[in-house]
Amino acid sequence: MKRYFLLTGIVMLFSISLFAQEVENQLSKFNQNLINEKSPITDTLVFNLPNEGTFLLYFNNQEHSVESLQEEFQPILEKATKFPEFETKGYRIAESFSSTRLEAVKYEVENKYVQHLDSLEFTFPVGLDYTGGDFTPVAGFRTHLNLRNFSFGGSITNHIYFPPRIEKNIKVNSSWFVNAEFSWEKYSRENKKNTVGIGLLMNDTKSDLFSGTTIRAFYKHQLNKNIAIEVGVVGTENLKTFYPTIGVRFW
Repeated sequence: MKRYFLLTGIVMLFSISLFAQEVENQLSKFNQNLINEKSPITDTLVFNLPNEGTFLLYFNNQEHSVESLQEEFQPILEKATKFPEFETKGYRIAESFSSTRLEAVKYEVENKYVQHLDSLEFTFPVGLDYTGGDFTPVAGFRTHLNLRNFSFGGSITNHIYFPPRIEKNIKVNSSWFVNAEFSWEKYSRENKKNTVGIGLLMNDTKSDLFSGTTIRAFYKHQLNKNIAIEVGVVGTENLKTFYPTIGVRFW
């Protein structure tokens, strides 16, 4: 097995024998045997921190290179002010199991050792829904309080419906919903990739699409920082009629 030391920005390479070491993301014995067969440890990357703590990464060089792992973890460890002094912490990197995947390990390290600052986020999402057989453009305002592992907040969204034209007259229905939302993501702090929410129609006047008490429930999955897919259901006419919805959101 090869072991890499990172000292003042210089990576030094030398060979040593593998020694038994407990890792923070330890798998069950059965899964450990599976992962050792599929992607055995070939290399160790060692980060020596300013507080004399030591951070170890065990990995297979067919899955990751020392350069790529150094690039991924160096910025995180530079901010790891909560890493314990004089202690050694090790993690296994392997893509076969969720808890040992690169993104999962990065998230856990950042979550445990980097000081987190709560933040308030404001966005102006737009998108397009397919609701009860009709396309409805969506635009709105969204605010969330981002905490360490999740965020919560609300949004106001306008669901625009264009009824069939009568005598070439164009009519536009605006349906304003106020929504409560909760977001989380197990393996990423930057993007809360999963969101559930419930919304209430605020309009007093009847539209061609919604009338009476109208409530929407939805689930949104973030594909990347700019695009999300949203599915849900809308109950209208005092919750006597239900429409399935599917749509796309930007920002």
